[in-house]
Amino acid sequence: MSEYIQPIIQPTPPVTSETGKARFNLFDAPLPTNQSQPNPDKSIVLDPTGLYDIPAGYIPITTEVEWMQSFGVSDSPYWVKGKRLCAWAEEWLRVWNKTNAIAEIKQDPRLKLTDLFHSVPLPDEWTDKQLLTLATQLDSYPKDNPIAYLLADITGSDQQIWLAEPSIENLAAWLAIQVPDECEPLEQVWQQQVKEHELATHYQTDDKLLLLRRWLGIAEPAFEELGKYPLPVPQFLTQEFDNYWEQQLYRTEAEVLDNLSPTQQPGMERIAAQAYKVLSNRPYWINKARETKIAGYLNYQQKIELRDRQPPLQPQPLALDASPQQAFAWVTERYLPFRRWEIVINQPPSNQRISDRLADSFVEWMLKNYLEMKVDSVDNSYLNYSVTSIVRNFCQESPVLWVVVDGLGWLDHLELLSFLTKNHQLKIETDLQPRFSILPTKTEYAKWSLYAQLPPSPPHWVDDISKGFSKMGIGKRYTDGQIDKLYKDLRKKTQRLYCWDTEMLDELYHSCKDWQSLYEFERPNTLHNIAETIHYCLQQYPNPDQLRIVIASDHGQMMGKSAQITHCPDELDPKGRMAIGKTDDPRFVVLECDRYSLPHDISVVRNAATLNSFSYTADKHIIGSHGGLFPEEVVVGFSVLRRAVERSPVLVSCRGEGKPKQPGDIEVTIDNPNSVPLTDLCLYINELSSLKIGKPLTSTIPANKKESFKITISDWPELPPSHEGKSLPLSGKLSFSFANTEEGTASLDPKSAIVVNQIFSSGLDIDEFL
Repeated sequence: MSEYIQPIIQPTPPVTSETGKARFNLFDAPLPTNQSQPNPDKSIVLDPTGLYDIPAGYIPITTEVEWMQSFGVSDSPYWVKGKRLCAWAEEWLRVWNKTNAIAEIKQDPRLKLTDLFHSVPLPDEWTDKQLLTLATQLDSYPKDNPIAYLLADITGSDQQIWLAEPSIENLAAWLAIQVPDECEPLEQVWQQQVKEHELATHYQTDDKLLLLRRWLGIAEPAFEELGKYPLPVPQFLTQEFDNYWEQQLYRTEAEVLDNLSPTQQPGMERIAAQAYKVLSNRPYWINKARETKIAGYLNYQQKIELRDRQPPLQPQPLALDASPQQAFAWVTERYLPFRRWEIVINQPPSNQRISDRLADSFVEWMLKNYLEMKVDSVDNSYLNYSVTSIVRNFCQESPVLWVVVDGLGWLDHLELLSFLTKNHQLKIETDLQPRFSILPTKTEYAKWSLYAQLPPSPPHWVDDISKGFSKMGIGKRYTDGQIDKLYKDLRKKTQRLYCWDTEMLDELYHSCKDWQSLYEFERPNTLHNIAETIHYCLQQYPNPDQLRIVIASDHGQMMGKSAQITHCPDELDPKGRMAIGKTDDPRFVVLECDRYSLPHDISVVRNAATLNSFSYTADKHIIGSHGGLFPEEVVVGFSVLRRAVERSPVLVSCRGEGKPKQPGDIEVTIDNPNSVPLTDLCLYINELSSLKIGKPLTSTIPANKKESFKITISDWPELPPSHEGKSLPLSGKLSFSFANTEEGTASLDPKSAIVVNQIFSSGLDIDEFL
C-alpha cells in the first residue's frame, strides 16, 4: 500500500471568480465621471467632511474671507469645504434668506456606510478616503441593492448570483466565487440579507470555503444536508480535489470506488480521471465493477488502455459447427480483444503468438462455411454486400452520406465511432453490425462486390471499382481526390446518396514502416481526420438533421508485423497475403474460381505471413497487409449515425422473495426498445443496502431485446414492525449508456417489489405467563 501523503492546500488567490475576472480592486475603483451640470439657482455645495474632490468649474471656498470676497461676484457655482465653515455659511445663508441656493450638503461617508452595513461593523483600518471611494462607488449602482452589484463587478461574476432568490443552485454558485479580503465586510452585509429562508444558516456561514470543501467531500465532516453539489468543481479547487481523490485511491487500494455512487458524487468526472490514472499505475486493483463504475466518464481510448492493463481471457478455438452469429461473437468479443492485447501490449515473438493459432480455427471455419453463406440471398446475407441493400433502403427514407473506409477493420471502426460521437456531435442510430468480407479480402474484389452486390466473378467483375458502384443505379461516388466536389454537391443537395470512398486509412497501413508509431499515433490521427471530414460534410448539407451517415468497409488489416514468406511458388503471382494462381504448397489454401465465384484461382496464405508489400520495416517485416482469411481481415462492420436520434424509454423492473438477513436473489428485467444496445449498466435500489450506492452489472442489453437475470443479495432486508403484508415496494433507477456513448437513466417500475418472509415478534415475554 502506498504511503499516504497529506494534501497540500494552496493559498487562496486574492481575487478570482468562477464566472469571470475581477475588474478592479475595491479602493482603486474608478470614480464616476458623469457629473451633472450645476443648477444656477442652486449654486452652493457644502462639504463639511472635507473629503470630497472639488469638480472642475466650482469656486473653492475654504475660509470666511474667501466667502466674503467671492460670493455673489461670479456666476460660477461654489464649493464650501470644512465642517466649521459649512456651519457658518449655512447660518449666513439662513440670515440672508438664501438657503434655497444650497444644492447639496455632502454626507459623511462613514455615517452613510454605517447605515448601509447595519449590524456589520466598518473595519477600523478603512481610512476616510477609502470610505469615500466606496460610498461614491455604491452611489453609482441601483439603489435597491448596490452592494450586490458592486460585488458582481468587483469579482467579475454573474449579477444574478448576487440578486437571485436563495436556492441550492444559487448557494453553490455563490460559494464558488472568491472575493478579495478587503471585500469580505461587503459580502457579510450581503449574507445578512438572507434571513427568512430555510437556507439562511448556510448563506450566513462564517467560512464559505470550508463549507464548499465539505460539500465537495474533500473536508470533514462531509456536508450532505442539501444532497450532491450541483455544479462542476470550482477551478480554484480542482488541484486540491484531484490530489484528495488520488490519495484516497492509493490509500484504499481503489476500494473507495466500491462504495461510491456516481450519480450522487460531485466531481465524478474528475474522480474517474484520477481513478484511470491510478488504476493504470496499479493494474492489479482493476476489476470489472470498478471499470464499469468509471466507464461512462472515460473516452474510448482510455477504456481500451485501462482494459489492456490486464490480459483478457484467452478464448478457446472457434468450433467448426459454430453458427455465423456465434462466429461473429467469437471474433468481436473474444478473439479481437485478445489479439489486440497480445500484439499491442504483450508483444511476444511471432512464433509464440497464441492468437495466430486461434486465428487458424477461424480460417478453417471460413473454408467450411463461406460457400454456404454465399448462396444466401444478398439482402439477408451475412456477407458484406448486404450492407448495400440497407443503404438503398435508407435512401427511400432520407438522404444518405455513405462513407466507405478502405481497410477499416472492426476495432478501427469502433475507434472511429468514438471520434464521431465525441461530445454528442453525432448519435448512433444503429450500432456496429458485423459482416464477413467478400473473399478474397483485397480491395479490387471485396469493394467491387460491396457496391455491385455480386460475387467478383465473370462476366460481371472487372478490376474497376467505379463500374461496381454504377451497378447500384443510385447516387454518386467521390474519391479522396474529389472531396471538393462532394462538398459542393452536399451544399446543393444534388443527390439522394453521396458515397465518399476514402483510402486514407488503407494507404497509411501500406506506407507506414513502424508498427508502434502507426498504431499509437498515425492511425488514430487518420481516424480523427476522417471523423472531422464527416462532420464537415454534415455542416455543408442545408438540412443536416435529415442526413443519415452510414459507415462501412471492404476489408480489415492484419494486426502487427508480418513475416515475409520465402520461396514463393513459381506458379503464383503474389498480391499481399494472396496470390493469383493455384498451388499445392501446404502453406496456402486455394479458393477455386468455380466454387468461390472468382475470376481466377486464388491461393491465400494460411498463417500470419505475407508474400509481398508496398513497403517494409527496417527488419524486413510487413505492416498493413491483407487479402487473407484471418479474423481481423475478414470481419468488418457497418454503423448508422445521425445528428438527432429519438430514444425510447427503457423499462426496468425487479422482483424476488427471501428471508430477512439471509442471502436471496432478485430478478431484474430490462426491456430495451431502442436500436442500440445498453452498456455500462448500474442498478440503484434505495431499499436494499448493497444496491443503494449502485451495483455495476456485467450484462449488455442488446438492441430491441428484453432480458432477465438474477442478482444475489447477501442480506435480505427486514420489514418495519408497522408494515402491513409481506411485499416491500422498491424504488430506484438504472443508469446506462446507449452503445457506450450517450448516458441514460430509467426509473424502476412502480410495481417493482420483493417478498419478505418475516415472522414478527409479539414483543411479549413468555415468562410473564408461566
